[in-house]
Amino acid sequence: MNIKKIVFVVALGLAVSLQAQEAAPAEQAAAPAEETAPAEQATAPAEEAAPAEQAAAPAEEAAPAEQVAAPTTPAKRGSADKVVGYFPYWSQYSQFYPKDIRYNTVTNVHYSSLMPGEDGSLAFVDENDAVNFQALVEKTKENGVKLIVAVGGMEAEGNLKAIASSEDLLSKFVSNVNQWLSEKGGDGVELDWQNLTTDDTEDFAKMIDALVNGLSGKVVTAVVYTSAGMDAYKAEALNKLSYVNVFMNDMMTEESETLIPNQSAVSVAEALKMVEGAGVNRDLLIPVLFMYGKSFSGAKGLGSSHQGTGSGNEGYLSYAELMGKFDTPDYKVTFDEASKSEVAVSETESIVFMGIPSVKAVAEQVKSDGMAGVAVYDLSQDFHEPLVSLLVTIGLELRPDVNYKPAKKKK
Repeated sequence: MNIKKIVFVVALGLAVSLQAQEAAPAEQAAAPAEETAPAEQATAPAEEAAPAEQAAAPAEEAAPAEQVAAPTTPAKRGSADKVVGYFPYWSQYSQFYPKDIRYNTVTNVHYSSLMPGEDGSLAFVDENDAVNFQALVEKTKENGVKLIVAVGGMEAEGNLKAIASSEDLLSKFVSNVNQWLSEKGGDGVELDWQNLTTDDTEDFAKMIDALVNGLSGKVVTAVVYTSAGMDAYKAEALNKLSYVNVFMNDMMTEESETLIPNQSAVSVAEALKMVEGAGVNRDLLIPVLFMYGKSFSGAKGLGSSHQGTGSGNEGYLSYAELMGKFDTPDYKVTFDEASKSEVAVSETESIVFMGIPSVKAVAEQVKSDGMAGVAVYDLSQDFHEPLVSLLVTIGLELRPDVNYKPAKKKK
């Protein structure tokens, strides 16, 4: 299926939705959903309706009363109304600033990130970004969006381990987080402890407990990395959080022999199932979707061989960049039904990414299953036009009452 047809059909549907929103006062339609405390593209084609005899399975005969199992408690349903956008400190180097965020498309912004010192202190990873953080504090407040400060990230696991292993340092760390939020701004914290192993399990849980107990009234969340499984995480600890962001590593790398999706609605569903299967409450789950694609030279579609990375920054291309590329006839873009992901093929390369159909499929699952919401990584990479925006695609599923039409320019 050619994605240009998909985009046209979905864009038509989005246009109808956006036009319908004109009737609501802008100040009401754009109001972001409230956060509940203690949570890369057009619609997936509708499947053919099953024949009547297949659509409804015949009811099974009721079992005798003594054989009927006691009903199980249904999983708690989340509001599925959170749209989380990551704002990494390096956004400044791509000329994307807090003023460029479309705040009506998100409920929570996660600033990434602060680096913890081995003494329990906190500092900007890049001090040049201090001014942008302050602007982010002001803009999120003005727009009624929650600002969550991520602590940790790449190469921070050693310091986090040292802090969690010491009662004194852990107490100091929590105090410093609280002080940062009070003095510099922010509505809560995200613990981003990467490369977690079973040797870290107890310390990770201990740090979550300390943050939840020490930051009363604040949002406390954490990232779960599913690539190594769930053995290093304790569900009991994660279930104390406001929500849990489920992060998946890139599936397609230079080491892969043939081209596979980098991320897909199917792989996202599998990751969420893994986390829930480990005992984490479904209503806390927020999958993190990549707003970028990856290009591979010489590949001729999924399942074909490749010759390494293709165009872009070491093979990475933002969703916004992809929309520019696909505005020419050089690429044939299709939606892969099996994986629910997109692939673009040209004479010289193939690009794997998540577009509107696959992103919509994830948002539909999150809403149907009663999870907490959807997150995107990162805000700077979306396309600005609402009709092809991934954030608007998510929003129309999870927060359909919000006005996503761009503000009219003042004369």
